[in-house]
Amino acid sequence: MANDPMSLVATAHAEPRVSRIYLRSRMPKYRLDDVVVPKVVAFGISSHVPDYRLCWSLNRALGLDLTRRRNDIVEQSKGRALHFPVFEQADEESGLRWSLVCNACGRSKLVPDHKEADYYLLIDQETAHRESRILERVREAEFVLTAFPVSLDELKSGHKLLL
Repeated sequence: MANDPMSLVATAHAEPRVSRIYLRSRMPKYRLDDVVVPKVVAFGISSHVPDYRLCWSLNRALGLDLTRRRNDIVEQSKGRALHFPVFEQADEESGLRWSLVCNACGRSKLVPDHKEADYYLLIDQETAHRESRILERVREAEFVLTAFPVSLDELKSGHKLLL
């Protein structure tokens, strides 16, 4: 089971196993045994409107009910706490989740790999396969200048979007 490649794929809510390794000192060193790779599809969105207006527009275009999460993604930079808002819709029964993550806080970017992306829309892979026209519908939404698919594997700091 440990060598099975599917055992390495987990949902975003799974906890990785941690092993203790003792080297020369008696203090334990911790190492992650499994890499948590959630099955999500990501789209970068460029828009010049505030986050709440884009969220409203996507709700209308995609038939969603994205609401702002109580806890923002918080990054520490130069002694300051930067808050990146997140809007979510989660279906408790099926476990499917949509998230809209703001990529900008002032002049700082949460994921600087794609500076043209002001927002990231994260969708469960199951939902993305069922609804083939998601990217087209996002592009047609009011206030969206452009939208493009993003591979989280290619982003150096893509893990920040999964918090």
